[in-house]
Amino acid sequence: MRTRKKKKVVIGRRWFRENQAVVIGVTLTLLAAFLAGGFLFRYSDDHARVLRLSGEAYVERGGDRIRLAEGMVLNQYDKILTGSGSSVEVTFDDKNRDIIRVGSDSRVVLESAVIERYTTIFMDRGDIILKCENLEKGSTLKVRTPVAVCGVRGTSFGIKLNGKDAVMFDYESKIFVKGLTRDFVEMDDELLLSEGWKVNVSQFEKPVRVEKITSDETAAWEAWLKEIAALSPDAGPSSALKTAHSMIRGVSIEMPTTVMSRFMINITSSISVIAFMLYLALAVNIGRVFL
Repeated sequence: MRTRKKKKVVIGRRWFRENQAVVIGVTLTLLAAFLAGGFLFRYSDDHARVLRLSGEAYVERGGDRIRLAEGMVLNQYDKILTGSGSSVEVTFDDKNRDIIRVGSDSRVVLESAVIERYTTIFMDRGDIILKCENLEKGSTLKVRTPVAVCGVRGTSFGIKLNGKDAVMFDYESKIFVKGLTRDFVEMDDELLLSEGWKVNVSQFEKPVRVEKITSDETAAWEAWLKEIAALSPDAGPSSALKTAHSMIRGVSIEMPTTVMSRFMINITSSISVIAFMLYLALAVNIGRVFL
């Protein structure tokens, strides 16, 4: 029995030596495909990126503050910061069906950089408006604030946060609103808000103060919808090359050191770009193995 086992081991080693190039080649190919898939995911159309920018705005990522530019790809847990008079519109798909507008003097964290079955966004300052037309059945998009939680299983809503008070707007479909306990835990009871209504919520209170959305608020919402509809689907760059192009456009108006540092920050902070570089290196090695 031991002799047979030894023979099998010897045969196995011999087979591996004879087919070592094939084994290594297949392994590297699978690894390269996996890394390439991660790269393609990062720059796929269904991923958060800056659609339109008014004024100056920044993103905090990994301890660095980066100036936003149209077409820039955003990562999970990126913190968007807008100043007075500035705003940012972020699209999650190439058809501009799922968009959030971050208003002036706002601070918003993308806890999700793609629209998933359960998508969350955190905001502790300012205001945002959301238009969601591509949510799958059973999916939920939720915005968390220190005052209350607002979510949608349908289309669109808006939130204005002012210290310890918030106003939740239901522009279309139905949204749910929950207050927070003093431990910042969602209350069990939720308010179902109907289209055309808004609710004022104070911190640690149940959302009960419901009133009709004003005509001016409705007009502002409809004007924004028209602006979005007028944008071409190609207005949001959907490739790494277009994103790089949008960054290069700033060369003529910024100091070279600033542009270079921002470029390096984006490169080193993106796991997918690093993965793509590894993918190229592995592809070269695969060729060497078979040659």
